Amino acid sequence: MNRRTRESINSEVELLDGELEILSRREAELQRIIGEIQKLKDEVSSKKATLTEKRNELESQKEPINWLPPELLVNIFLAFAAFDFEDLDYRPPVVISHTCTKWRAIALSTSHLWSRLWVLGSSNKGLAQTFFQRSGIAPLEVGFFSVPSALPSAQCEHMDSFLVSSRPHFSRIERLSLQCQTAASLLYILPFIQAHTSTFPNLRQLTLSISSPNPSFLEAPELMLEGSATPNSSPPPTRSSKFGGLLYLKLEKVPLFRLPATLIASLKTLELTYAPRKTYSSRDYYFLRMSTLCRFLSLTPLLEELVLSNTVPYFDVTLPQDGGPVSNINGNANSSFVEMNPVVLKHLKSIDWTYPHTGDVARFLSMIEASALERLDLWVEEIRPKRHGCDDLLFTRGYSISSSPHKLFRGFTAAIYPALKDLSLQCAGDDTAACVLRKFSVPALERVAFTNIDTDVKKGETSSLPVFPRLESIFRDPRLPHLTHLTLSHFRLSSERGRVEAMLGYMPLLTSLTLDTCLGVERLMEALQESLVGTIKPHDKGGGVGRERGTRSHCGVKVCPRLEALSFWGCQDVTLNSLSAVILSRNRRFSHEKEELVCSERRPNGATQPVTRDPQTGKESDGHRVEETQMGREIKPLRRTRRHGPEPALSESKEGAVLSPSTNIVSTIIARQEALQPAHIIYVRVDNCKLIERAGALRFRDLGVVDLVWVGSD
Repeated sequence: MNRRTRESINSEVELLDGELEILSRREAELQRIIGEIQKLKDEVSSKKATLTEKRNELESQKEPINWLPPELLVNIFLAFAAFDFEDLDYRPPVVISHTCTKWRAIALSTSHLWSRLWVLGSSNKGLAQTFFQRSGIAPLEVGFFSVPSALPSAQCEHMDSFLVSSRPHFSRIERLSLQCQTAASLLYILPFIQAHTSTFPNLRQLTLSISSPNPSFLEAPELMLEGSATPNSSPPPTRSSKFGGLLYLKLEKVPLFRLPATLIASLKTLELTYAPRKTYSSRDYYFLRMSTLCRFLSLTPLLEELVLSNTVPYFDVTLPQDGGPVSNINGNANSSFVEMNPVVLKHLKSIDWTYPHTGDVARFLSMIEASALERLDLWVEEIRPKRHGCDDLLFTRGYSISSSPHKLFRGFTAAIYPALKDLSLQCAGDDTAACVLRKFSVPALERVAFTNIDTDVKKGETSSLPVFPRLESIFRDPRLPHLTHLTLSHFRLSSERGRVEAMLGYMPLLTSLTLDTCLGVERLMEALQESLVGTIKPHDKGGGVGRERGTRSHCGVKVCPRLEALSFWGCQDVTLNSLSAVILSRNRRFSHEKEELVCSERRPNGATQPVTRDPQTGKESDGHRVEETQMGREIKPLRRTRRHGPEPALSESKEGAVLSPSTNIVSTIIARQEALQPAHIIYVRVDNCKLIERAGALRFRDLGVVDLVWVGSD
């Protein structure tokens, strides 16, 4: 084989080097071109992304929700997360964060959105840690609910596991709610509550609940002890410390005195739920005694609101009697009662109580001294002596079985509530309504609502509606000079002549009247449109002749001259003509001019022929001879009743209520002027009233009604 020479090899290498150099230059050129193309591609991609983002932003502007700024969206999200949903697995923060990218970014950056956590048993422990982590340093609202189907031992394990996992975050908890099926589960939280100053320094609301119908404390005897809540040596809290300490406490079937006194000293709202004791209950069943409740309330001097839900304590207390031993208020000397002074709650403003009996109200309120009480809401249960188990029911409430149900409220001195403005009474029938409030004096009432809760009425049998009793039989003093709002529900108004007028005559400042499913409304409408004719003298600084010439005859109303709002809900006998007549009698400047002329010339229904006399000589003057009419109904003072004992509170109030003769004269003149110049009806609500059609109701706007709502009948 011939071998190539060096020269030929070098020659061929030179040729290859030349080609490689050319290819290298071409490769570099192509690389430069590729770089420029990539640069162009990146520019196009960037511009495309910018335009796409801008387009998406423009598209999002079509939806009104995207017009809102993030700050406003945060407030909306927080409001949505504050709702209580029945499904505990529905978590608003998670739903919001899974909606879109924008909302997720806002949700993850808002720590307060994740500060509300509800845990059901031991399910999804990682979710709780996620909420704790995302909430940052925000105050927490935490709730635990035991699984109803779990065994008692498993429920205790779930509670223990929950407390262990949330222990590092106790200092941030402001609201804590624990609902268990058994009493034994609450033993795990008891040590932390006893040391609340270190474990829960920021706790403001606490709810402890046992949801089983008849819980037994056999496995939790520690909860039955009463040695924990004792007054401490520290000075009582003042109202300046309202931002520190527990403010709200709700207990359901949980014994009171396992809570330290330092925890409840600053309490503002107390809600208790203790079903009345059953006669077949064992010793391990806890029932609330009135003596226990009084001692507990004495440790809450700043309490402002008291709610008793289906709670009637066992009355084992009585007021002290001077110079005599402790005795049974029902006359049973064999029963022992604890003698206690009334609990003074200077700041208590509201009491809401459901399902007491008639006698329970007087007995309970006699043990509480609340001079600042402003609101009282009572849902009174009727005592039926012939009902099966009535004797057992009375016995478990502290009554002697030999007592008559109609005498249960006797034996208590009258109490006065000078600041009470809002009263709501729900009762069955007229007898109960006439017995509950007879032991109280309420001179400053502004809002009153009476509701009949008879089961037959609730089923739709309106024919059995009870007659609304007289105010004289409801109140100790029927005069309601400050009443502005009256609501009657499921009553029949009496057709007796003068009875409705008497009721309305006791409330001269009434501005709002609401009737719900009432009968006999036509009689009330006649009273509201009853006319009163009189004269009005203008305030003229000239002589008497000028005043006589300026005197004009006016057609006013006899009752409730300040009435402005009328509401009718399910009143099947109120007619369009009667409602129109009431509005026309009070909105006269919106009617034709001849209406006032006709009213002044004729004798209206219930009005007297007016006669005008000279104010100085008493002689009849020339022209229109009318007499200035008096206000429709003269209210005489009630007959004084014999008192068995001194009532300093009532005597002091009466001494302060005496008015001078000049004051009475001025009041009479002002009342007469208001009666002849009544306020206009500007607010009307008609719902499910079959005799009032929509077309007729809409014409009320032409008579001056500003706010009008009509809802068709069923």
